[in-house]
Amino acid sequence: MAGQSQVAEKQAALRIAVYALRVVVGIFIIALFLMAASRTTRDCTIGLYVYDICAWVWVREQLGLPASKFLRAAFLELIGVTLTLGIFLTIRFVFPFWGTRKSIEAQGKNKPPPMR
Repeated sequence: MAGQSQVAEKQAALRIAVYALRVVVGIFIIALFLMAASRTTRDCTIGLYVYDICAWVWVREQLGLPASKFLRAAFLELIGVTLTLGIFLTIRFVFPFWGTRKSIEAQGKNKPPPMR
């Protein structure tokens, strides 16, 4: 009995450590996404427009695209969707909050009723 309780305590401590590590990694990944968003939307003075964005100027030069307001808007929209999807997937798969109640309920349903 004592051996089983020590193993259970070690498993619980390991589970807590993994949980804490997942939260720290998730916060770090989200911070990276937000930093990328900040850098992507930084204004640049080298473009034709006063409000050109450095990332758009670089992409435009690399791909040989014309200086178009529509293409710049599409580029920013693509960046926004990518960042939103990245943050959503990070929260969904790194933070274990969702599905916790369902897994506890599923475990409770699979257990046999207590014997009296």
